[in-house]
Amino acid sequence: INSPVCSGTTLNLTASTIASASGYSWNGPNSYTSAVQNPSIGGVTTLASGTYSVTATVPGCPVSPAGTVSVTVNQTPAAPVASSNSPVCSGNDLSLTASTIGSSTYSWTGPGGFTSASQNPVIVAATSANAGTYSVSATENGCTGPNGTTAVTITPLPAAPTAGSNSPLCTGNTLNLTASVIA
Repeated sequence: INSPVCSGTTLNLTASTIASASGYSWNGPNSYTSAVQNPSIGGVTTLASGTYSVTATVPGCPVSPAGTVSVTVNQTPAAPVASSNSPVCSGNDLSLTASTIGSSTYSWTGPGGFTSASQNPVIVAATSANAGTYSVSATENGCTGPNGTTAVTITPLPAAPTAGSNSPLCTGNTLNLTASVIA
């Protein structure tokens, strides 16, 4: 067998070849039966966990003793809910968060080759290069689930306005201060 396997994948059962065997008979959890020597069960669930047995039939002989194998199907975790404190201004910290899924470990990927194994990583002093879509997956018992994603916007800091005044002026006159328009 290829056990343990993750839910949603294929479980492959194998029986050794018996000389002159005319057939094989598998029995297992959840009322599983098969007459194939090496059957595959696609899209398994945790209900496929348990003990499987196989017998061989040789013409003119009684059915063979059963060979058994124990199978474990681990639950594939769900996609974490990914979020962030986006939008953030350039130079501020970008905080990414993933919902807690059991005792999973996490794997983040993102723009510019970003990777992290933290559940809730922080990118210090984010820049426009950190803008884009971030993905996170959860892994538990060797099973990696689908990705959760979050889009991140990094707002550039505005340029410094050009300051001006009507200076010099005489005492008693009105001082007018001006600043250039920033989009």
